[in-house]
Amino acid sequence: MVGRVLIHNLKGGAFIRKKLSYRGMVEVVVKGGQVEQFLTSLSVEGIQIENVSRIDENTVMVQVNYLAISTMKAKRKKYNCKLKFKNRYGMPFFYSKRKKWIPPLVGVVLSFLFILVLSNVVWNVAVDGGSPETRYEVNELLDTLGLKQGNWVQNMEDISTIEREIMNNIDEVSYVGISKSGSSYNILIEESETMEPNVEQDPANLVASKAGTVDSMFVINGRPLVEISDFVEKGDVLVTGELDEDGEVLTYAEGEVIAEVWYEIDVTVDLSQYLLSLSSDPQKRYSISLFESLEWMPRSSGDKRLLLTNDRPIYFLNWELPISFHEHYFYGEDEEITETEVDHHVQEIVEDQLKRKLGQSVDIIYQKVLHEERDSDKVKLEMFVKVLEDITEEQIIDQGD
Repeated sequence: MVGRVLIHNLKGGAFIRKKLSYRGMVEVVVKGGQVEQFLTSLSVEGIQIENVSRIDENTVMVQVNYLAISTMKAKRKKYNCKLKFKNRYGMPFFYSKRKKWIPPLVGVVLSFLFILVLSNVVWNVAVDGGSPETRYEVNELLDTLGLKQGNWVQNMEDISTIEREIMNNIDEVSYVGISKSGSSYNILIEESETMEPNVEQDPANLVASKAGTVDSMFVINGRPLVEISDFVEKGDVLVTGELDEDGEVLTYAEGEVIAEVWYEIDVTVDLSQYLLSLSSDPQKRYSISLFESLEWMPRSSGDKRLLLTNDRPIYFLNWELPISFHEHYFYGEDEEITETEVDHHVQEIVEDQLKRKLGQSVDIIYQKVLHEERDSDKVKLEMFVKVLEDITEEQIIDQGD
């Protein structure tokens, strides 16, 4: 009676699920005079029967887990039922139908992934050229830049940055070139050579590039024609390359003459300055791009400003794949408005502007404001300033024919 009620309730809305499932499901046609009792006994033993549909008075179609097939076969004789197995669904049957080509496919995929991983690891770093001491310094610097054996390629600085860091931090290196072969890197360096003085240099004088009063002199080569406290005009010979009065023994003059020089300059000072300072702790974000256009970034950066991006390409053997890994550094911004006191900062501002025009070697020793004009949050100044600077300029001696 229980079996009849079970089949009756499922008869009208039954359907067979044919979608792929992680379970292995089998459609079974059950035929016999005690079909209801047979299905009831299966339910009592905990076997889940799904999608029951009646075909005729003595025949039903059900869907059961493939693990229940052995139990159904064992009980069918007791209830005088016949079983006919039709469609099979689920991962176990999906694999069994394709077990001839799935293992080779998995092997190919794993081999590809293995080669991909090995292609993105630094296997060898060789430094050629230079002295042993210089090569040791280069190797130490390479370690700090991430170019070392066993490190991920994506964790090292790019090649142009590494070359620039070597040139900037090791004085002995005059040339550096980095070549990549597979996962190996070869660094070729050349050391600078001590330049010998050019004894064949043309004879020359040192003349004044501008008017001023001589404050100090340092002559390496040649015969000085001026003394301390002498006033010189532009074009006056300061140190001559003629070692005798007749001009028969010539050399090239070398040295520097420091003079007091006056300038009249105009300076504009901003009393109110709007400053935008960056936070010292950047927020790091990562992204992956495909063909340098389709980029996926997992999290947004809010209102922070992107100031630096490091691109890390992914390699397969010696080829660069169209997939890249990116590091983004976002910095927070703090707004600040500062008020400048003219009397306290004029000297700094004048010195900064002069050094931009004349070079960092000038030394300001006196300044006087001639005229001051205030306009809103700005101050315009006309000033006289006296500086110490090297006024020497080379002039080739004309020896005629």
